[in-house]
Amino acid sequence: MQIALAVVAAALGVLVVVALGAAGYRAWRQLRVAARLEIRTPNGIDESGLQRIGGIEQWVSIRGRDLANPVIVIAHGGPGSGLSPLIAETTLGWERHFTVVHWDQRGAGRTFSRAKAGQGEMTLARIAEDGLEVTAYALERTGHAKAILLGGSWGTVVAVAMARRRPDLFHVLVGAGQVVDGARNEAVGYEALLARVRAAGDARSEAQLVKLGPPPWTIKQTMVERRILIGRHPPPNERGMNGRVLMGLATAPGFSLRQMIDWFGGADFSLTALVATIGVYHDGPPYAPFAVPFVIIQGADDIQTPTSLAAEYLDAVDAPAKRFISLPGGGHMAMVAMPETFLQALLREVRPFAMAA
Repeated sequence: MQIALAVVAAALGVLVVVALGAAGYRAWRQLRVAARLEIRTPNGIDESGLQRIGGIEQWVSIRGRDLANPVIVIAHGGPGSGLSPLIAETTLGWERHFTVVHWDQRGAGRTFSRAKAGQGEMTLARIAEDGLEVTAYALERTGHAKAILLGGSWGTVVAVAMARRRPDLFHVLVGAGQVVDGARNEAVGYEALLARVRAAGDARSEAQLVKLGPPPWTIKQTMVERRILIGRHPPPNERGMNGRVLMGLATAPGFSLRQMIDWFGGADFSLTALVATIGVYHDGPPYAPFAVPFVIIQGADDIQTPTSLAAEYLDAVDAPAKRFISLPGGGHMAMVAMPETFLQALLREVRPFAMAA
């Protein structure tokens, strides 16, 4: 008995040491990331915190090295996958050229963590109105009259609604992982993924997809398809991205383990609340015209929101100017997985619209 107790005590001691070591490593990494995130330029801005948006407190971050640079407001994807804890891994390099505004939508990130039971109305219309309030707040804080609006994945749906309602607030609309039609996206993506796994000789994934059959799917069935797409057959530049995201969340300065858990909880909450909206969403045809230029920067290998459909969509809509940029090797998360390549496209194709104003 004494020997058994000694073994248990030793095992607990090892676990404590490992836990303390992990906590120490995390704290050290957070300090290093915080040092990278420091903005010391005389005309820079680094503000983040909860703001009263749409009747609830929502997390807004405004960062840039020079307030003279154009403002870019980011509507994140998911729904529920806020990017604010992942600035160091995504948009840090953009801050040399833009003042970058991140916003955790209701049901996402620190906004969800602030009051899980107080997220209010979870609809596309309400979230788009929130985005317009965030934009107005950011413009007031930075002294600019207009912003660039960038939507990623689900955020493209939000951004399209925002740009149509208040074009006066924006220089240009940018889509990344552009959602065109919820049903067509899934149907075309399913066939493309089936072709990809067959070309790779992955009999296991092929059998799972054949058993699944074409959409429409339940959430559980959609997750089966996503595990194959993201876990086993991602595009070249998105391999290992789940691990990079986890490390980014774990080492984000000021981001507690509770908030990290809530980040995933918010994603589940938002998806459950908005899945019906996503499933039936389509912007047309007919397509209402845009009053601002429209640029789509899309991973060439995106089959979650198929690049072919995004190109068709941009060709079909009316806008004062249009640009379509395909990023080789990129997939649905090209904006996150290839931030520097994405930045170059922004500088070349998007920033001039703001500088000409």
